[in-house]
Amino acid sequence: MRFLSLRSQQVLIQIKRQLNQIIHAYLNIMNKLHQLNISYSNREDRLLLRASTKDGDEYRLWLTRRFTRLLYDVLAKEMDKKGGVTAICSNEQTTKLFKNGAFEKPFKDDNVNLPLGESGIVAFSIKTGTDAEGTLTLELHAEDGRGINLSLNNSLLYLFYSLLTQGINQANWQLHAGKEITSQHIH
Repeated sequence: MRFLSLRSQQVLIQIKRQLNQIIHAYLNIMNKLHQLNISYSNREDRLLLRASTKDGDEYRLWLTRRFTRLLYDVLAKEMDKKGGVTAICSNEQTTKLFKNGAFEKPFKDDNVNLPLGESGIVAFSIKTGTDAEGTLTLELHAEDGRGINLSLNNSLLYLFYSLLTQGINQANWQLHAGKEITSQHIH
C-alpha cells in the first residue's frame, strides 16, 4: 500500500471493512437462526424483516413493495416445487413448529449486536440456491453487498412465507391483481 495514494488507501480500508461485515453476517446467521419477524411500518411504507441468531445478533432489512413482490414470488415458486402450501404445512416438522408456538412467541428485543446497524439496510437483491439436502439457501442483500444468508428447510420456508404473507396483508399491498394473498395455518 506504500505506492497508493492516500485516497486509494482509504477506499481499500473501507472495502476491507465492508467485506469483513459481509463475512461476519454470513457466518453468524447460517445455522444459528433463532427468530424471524416481519412487520409493516406506515412511516416507511415498507416491511421490516428482523432475523435474530442464538448468539444475540439481529439483522434488520427493509423490504420495499417491489422487493417484497419479488421475494413472495420466489418463495411461492419454491413452495410449489416442494409440493405446495398444504403439503408443507401439514408435514410433521411444520406441525411440531406450530404446536411449540412458532407464531405465538413474541420477537425478543434483547439482541445485543446489530451487524447491519440499528436502522438496518434496504434489501436490493435476492439470490437463491439449494444445498445437498435440498434446503433452500436465500441471500438477501443491499446494493453494497451487506445482508443475510438464510438456510430454510421446508418448515422454515413455510414459516417465512407465512410471515411475509401476513406482512403483505398488514400493509394492505395488492401485489397480485385479483388474487388475495393468503397463508394457511395448522395447529
